[in-house]
Amino acid sequence: MKSLEVCEKNLINFLNNIREADLLELKALFKDKYKEEFLKICLNNNSLIYFPTLDGKNPLMIGGVVLRKDASELKFGQVWLLCTNLVEKNKISAFRYIKERIEEFKIEFDVLFNYIYKSNFRALLWLNLLGFSSLDLKNPDYKFFYFKKEGVNFDTRRFTC
Repeated sequence: MKSLEVCEKNLINFLNNIREADLLELKALFKDKYKEEFLKICLNNNSLIYFPTLDGKNPLMIGGVVLRKDASELKFGQVWLLCTNLVEKNKISAFRYIKERIEEFKIEFDVLFNYIYKSNFRALLWLNLLGFSSLDLKNPDYKFFYFKKEGVNFDTRRFTC
């Protein structure tokens, strides 16, 4: 797969073709300012971002991992992924691509995690296939998902309270 440049033009093209479930997640997080916040986060991001395309111009998805530090020596990576409607027509290619990125992240980070909005709970099925676990939260609109390396101990309550 080719990779698109993370620039305003390509990000707006992405937003114009975003899957409904991912749009609902952005709106739940950022309300009416979801476009501005999405652009700001992507354009001012020092983290690793993947922006694959099958045809060189239309984004398939965008995602990445953000390093989150704490007082421990563990390396936490907050993974994220949003998809366009093209993913539905290219599920196998998309899953393979995501799996490759997740395997890279698993080498670099001790723990991978994030929260998922109810519109994307279906994604927990393939996250489970990739070795992630999930936990319910007090707010039923969200779930916490995580992967930890063998032998790594961390308190999930830090993320779920």
